[in-house]
Amino acid sequence: MRQFDVHANPSVRSRLHVPYFVILQSHLIATTNLTIVAPIVPQDGRSAFTLISVTIQLGSDEFVAMVGEVTSIDTHHLGRPVGNLRAYEDDIRRALDRLFTGF
Repeated sequence: MRQFDVHANPSVRSRLHVPYFVILQSHLIATTNLTIVAPIVPQDGRSAFTLISVTIQLGSDEFVAMVGEVTSIDTHHLGRPVGNLRAYEDDIRRALDRLFTGF
């Protein structure tokens, strides 16, 4: 598991609304069974873009990485990555900076 990898949501109940998670935690830090992630939701016009969210493309679909909704997930529940958002690294880091420092 590497930073910015995208994983399918392992929860059948919430997968319709949150189909993916992006790994935010550095792959150099693996001290617990938990991994820090942000949910990725479909861009449906209602998922407002803010300074702490990032509009992304996965395949031919548009999504929003909800960086402001950081959470943790048990690493054992994550399967193989289905994509990677390394191309959006600068945008994700800016959103994290805004979230934690205010600018």
